Formats: sequence, C-alpha cells, structure tokens
Amino acid sequence: MAVKLTIWGDKVPYNTGGSKFDELELKNRHPSLLLSGLKALAVMKKSEYSSKRRHWIHEATYAAEIRHGEGSETYDDQPYLVPYLKPGSDRAIIVVPGGGYMAKSSKHEGEGIARSLNEAGISAFVLEYRLNPYKAPVPFLDLQRAVRFVRYHAQRYGIDPGKIGAIGFSAGGHMVGALVTLLRGSSMVCEDYREDPIDRIDDSLTLAGLIYPLISCTDLPSIAVSLLHREEAEDPDERANLLNYYSLTQHVREGDPPQFLCYGDKDHLLGTRGVKNYTHALEQRGIDHKVVVLEGADHGFGDCEQTTLIDKVISPKKYAYWKKEFTDWANGIFDRSRSYPSKRA
Repeated sequence: MAVKLTIWGDKVPYNTGGSKFDELELKNRHPSLLLSGLKALAVMKKSEYSSKRRHWIHEATYAAEIRHGEGSETYDDQPYLVPYLKPGSDRAIIVVPGGGYMAKSSKHEGEGIARSLNEAGISAFVLEYRLNPYKAPVPFLDLQRAVRFVRYHAQRYGIDPGKIGAIGFSAGGHMVGALVTLLRGSSMVCEDYREDPIDRIDDSLTLAGLIYPLISCTDLPSIAVSLLHREEAEDPDERANLLNYYSLTQHVREGDPPQFLCYGDKDHLLGTRGVKNYTHALEQRGIDHKVVVLEGADHGFGDCEQTTLIDKVISPKKYAYWKKEFTDWANGIFDRSRSYPSKRA
C-alpha cells in the first residue's frame, strides 16, 4: 500500500465540513465513470462556455473523485503526497497530475512519471490535491503547501532543500505555473486559518516542468465550471475577469525559475497558442527555459507507457523520449543549483 504523507495540519483551509452538493450539480446520481468523462471532455472542448451542459463536468467529478475515488461528499478532503524516494538522491520533484480540475490522472501522469524520475536519480512526490467542487485558489494552495512540506522535511528524506522542483500536466501544469507566477510566497488561505511553521517556509521552485499545460484559461472557457464558483462562472463579466486573471503569461517576471515546456503540435484540446505566448514571455524576460514540441502528438500523452488500448492511441511510446529530455535538463539545473541556506530550511 502506498505511503500517504498528509501535508496539512489539524486545520485544513477551506475544509468547512459542508456538503459538496452546494456546488455539484447532478442530474444523474449514478453516473458512469467512462461516459461521464467523455461527456465532460466534450463540454471542455467547446470554444464557448456551456451553461446547459455544466452538470456533465460535475457528474464526471462525482464519478471519478467521490463515487470511485477517495473524495468525500463533504468538504473534508485531505490532500497528501505519495513519496517515491530514490536512495542517495539529494533532489526531488513534485508531480502534479492533470484532469481539468474535475479529476486526476494519477496513474498516467503521476505514478509512471515518478518512476521515470527515480530511474534518472531523482526522488519524486505525487500530489493528490483538492479539486472541483473546491475552487481556486484551493488547488494552488495544496501545491504551495506540498513544496513547503517537502522543504520543511528535506533532511528526513535526504533532500537538499535547494533542489526541489515540480512538474505538472495539463491542469497540473497550470497549477505549477500558478505557483511560479501568481502565488510567489503569498498567503491566500481563508481568514479563520492559523499559520503553522510549515507555512513560513519558502515556496520557491528550483525548476518547473509544464507538460501540455493549460496556460490561457480564456482559451478553455468551460474550465470555469470546475475552477470558479457557480455565481462567478455564470456571470459573463465576472467569468471573463477571473479567467483572464488565472491566465499565466501576463504574470511572468524576470527572475522566475528555469522552466521546461513540452507539448504536442496537434493538441486538439488546448491548441498551441497559449504555450507559445508563454514561451515568448519567458524569452522576453530572459528566463532559462527549454521547449520540446512533439510532432503529431495530441493532448495527454503523459508517461507514454502502453497499458490500455486508449494509451496506445493518445500515449504511444514513440513520444516517450520527452521524459529523458526533461530528466537530463532537470539534473543539469539541479547540478548547477546552490545548496539552500540552512537558516531557511
């Protein structure tokens, strides 16, 4: 059984104990895991916000995260890290699976990636974070807390606290980007939360990997269903303002950490405009980065290990070379990075 490292203390911000059905809209109380996922994907692909079909996204969340997952029907979920430690390694990367903030692809974009990192001499921690019907900034805060948690306990895991990175996929890539460009050490927790010693630890990353990331939320307007509260999503002006705010390119600054971007040139869900604009912003601000474009690849290629028929279609092994490109790049960054000042560890 996998080890689970609970990242928050006794008080978890935004865990009210109330019913999630104040946000979850279910017309079908017994949704099929596969069918609800396909319906939700159909909604997400639309170029306009779909009010009539927003329940499809909520039903996909309920099926994947509550009915067939670990999520509660109340706001009591406990985010955690699953460690994949590499003996003798002084470096670690937090892995953030995607899923449109309505589910998590923890096998395809979590465990498999962690094992590839281990093969390259890097310890890994897969993050299980809160998502729909929790709303932004909750997922971002879970990642921020995960970075602080690993740094706070770095000595326990044999990790240099100055060698901690993160890699995220799709919505997970958006989370990594949000930590780097939006949070920047700021506190966004609710008013009744009391900080503990871990909250005072630096949340900066040595490096960031963004794999087919969601960059421009305005290019995927139905993300509002899982990212924003109902009243925010249903108000056209409020929706537009928040989707623009959570779009990352405008927030890039000089001094941001080195970044690795990888995406397919046939990404039918997100396209390539957002990640290209983001790359341009990195170039303009002199931020160390590497870009790998997979010719012919669609969205969601993940770890490229063929375990199912679907994997053979969206995640063929011919694209698996991106993982070595990333780990070689990451190890190079880690090798050049300085040890963290002990007073901050």
